[in-house]
Amino acid sequence: MTVARKLTITVLIVGLLAGVAALGAYSAFSATTSNTGNSFASGTVAIGDNDGGSAALYTAANQKPGDSVESCIRVTYTGSLASAVKLYASSGITNGARFNLKVERGTQTTGVFPACGNFAATSTAYDGALGSLPASYASGLDGKNAAGAWATNDVVAYRFTVTQNDDPTPNAHTSALSSGSHDFTWEARNN
Repeated sequence: MTVARKLTITVLIVGLLAGVAALGAYSAFSATTSNTGNSFASGTVAIGDNDGGSAALYTAANQKPGDSVESCIRVTYTGSLASAVKLYASSGITNGARFNLKVERGTQTTGVFPACGNFAATSTAYDGALGSLPASYASGLDGKNAAGAWATNDVVAYRFTVTQNDDPTPNAHTSALSSGSHDFTWEARNN
């Protein structure tokens, strides 16, 4: 055998042994574990009322001092996250000092919106000039007494009583005074 041939065979054997050694080094003990089915979902904040969001709580015309209108609405929280609920009015209230608004919180199980049925007051949220009712969430009235958090399926009934204030100024009422069109908003925010 020639030296070149011996050298070639030696190189082939060394290469083959290196491959086997690499294969031997590559095989080792192994174990795994897994954690399956991971997911992440947000909670909900949802609020509604028994007027369907489309009906006026009150409308009145031709009122005189001392006349009042009383209406009730039930607000239900259906979100999954505990939330703070605030009541506030839209801007647009005119002659706000000429009308008094009293908002009471309570319970009610009978009566079709806006009738008050068996409303039973538990606390007074507001009693003052219609025009002084807060107009934003930040300054809004607490939905529950003592700023209690709302949980899923909490219901609070509200009784709104609007009264025409007395104004003894002579000749001051030759035209009708109006509160203007305004809205009330209950807003829920997760803490």
